[in-house]
Amino acid sequence: MTATYLGIKGTRGTQAFLPNTFPVGAVNPCSTCPTGFEYLTSNGNSTRESGTFQLRRRLHAGFSATAQYTFSKSIDDAALGGRGQGGSVIAQNWLDLSAERALSTFDQRHLLNLQMQYSTGMGLGGGTLLSGWKAAAFKEWTVTSQITAGSGLPLTPVYLAAVSGTGVTGSIRPDYTGTSVYAAPSGLFLNPAAYVAPAAGHWGNAGRDSITGPGQFQLNASLGRTFRYGDRLNLDFRIDATNALNHVVFPSWNTTVGSAQFGLPMTANPMRSLQTTLRLRF
Repeated sequence: MTATYLGIKGTRGTQAFLPNTFPVGAVNPCSTCPTGFEYLTSNGNSTRESGTFQLRRRLHAGFSATAQYTFSKSIDDAALGGRGQGGSVIAQNWLDLSAERALSTFDQRHLLNLQMQYSTGMGLGGGTLLSGWKAAAFKEWTVTSQITAGSGLPLTPVYLAAVSGTGVTGSIRPDYTGTSVYAAPSGLFLNPAAYVAPAAGHWGNAGRDSITGPGQFQLNASLGRTFRYGDRLNLDFRIDATNALNHVVFPSWNTTVGSAQFGLPMTANPMRSLQTTLRLRF
């Protein structure tokens, strides 16, 4: 067993905001100030701490396995959200960038990876003494599987309205009513009553990345064997299955307040896929 701690501190991360903007219903504090542009600074900060526990069984009697569990938390107030997150996150209130400090977009509190491999015909209990047609049929098959399970990624509630003077949508958040967002009515995964439109003249008080998305799960597997003919002729046979259980997993939910789709899945993971490979080597 191996236990590992990792701590990361990031500075000078990119922040994006819209200068001289104000909430709907408020009086424009500076009608002559320029608007309609995005400003970038490098004042963002981030922290990530994680603990990883790995348990590994070395190959014995044809079986080997590795289980790895990671418990982590990542917080930032930067715009880009982290690795592979695509477009920038624009701050809601340009005068209060500290309000953007929240869980990172890629934060995943719990993550479990399990890898297993078994080869037939190894060890006394696995048939190493088999001979004849039984040995030819059952020996040297290798089965592998990989299971990935984790908690959901953070999602941000959005009030879809244009920021005054910019035409930018998606940066305004709603007001949180105090009702549990997870006490969803039948047919939904999130509770629409948890959010309302921001009060006139105020920015929404719902936090960025304050919703925990759906849990993640995937099982991949493969089966293969090499058939040998003489000293130089080998035939490789392999079947690979992605999402072998054909288990439906939703990467995220719709979090746009006021949308008829609020609280419903936006998409689903790919269905089961099988690939067969046959290769002759000589």
